[in-house]
Amino acid sequence: MVTSLSKSEEKLVFALQLLGDKTRFKIFKLLTQDQELCVSEIASQLNVSVSAVSQHFRQFEMLGIVGKERAGQKICYCLNNQDIFVNQLKTLIKE
Repeated sequence: MVTSLSKSEEKLVFALQLLGDKTRFKIFKLLTQDQELCVSEIASQLNVSVSAVSQHFRQFEMLGIVGKERAGQKICYCLNNQDIFVNQLKTLIKE
C-alpha cells in the first residue's frame, strides 16, 4: 500500500493539476513552440487579460518550470529546459 508520495511524484501531481486548466495548458503549449514569450503576447494570442496570464505564470513559477526575464516594462517567460521534468512534459504534450 502506498502511503506517501516522493518529491517527484508530488511535482507530477501538481503539474497535472496546473495543466488541467485549459488556459494554463495553452500557455504551456505556446511556450513549447517558442523560445520566449512576453505576457502581453500570450494575452493577445489567447484573448485573455495580461493580469490573468500573470496569475497563471505565478503558478508555473511555484512549480519551477519557467524562467522569467524583464525586458523594460515587459516580463517574458520561457520554459526551464534544464529541468528534465519540463522536457518530459513537452514530450507528453507533443504526442
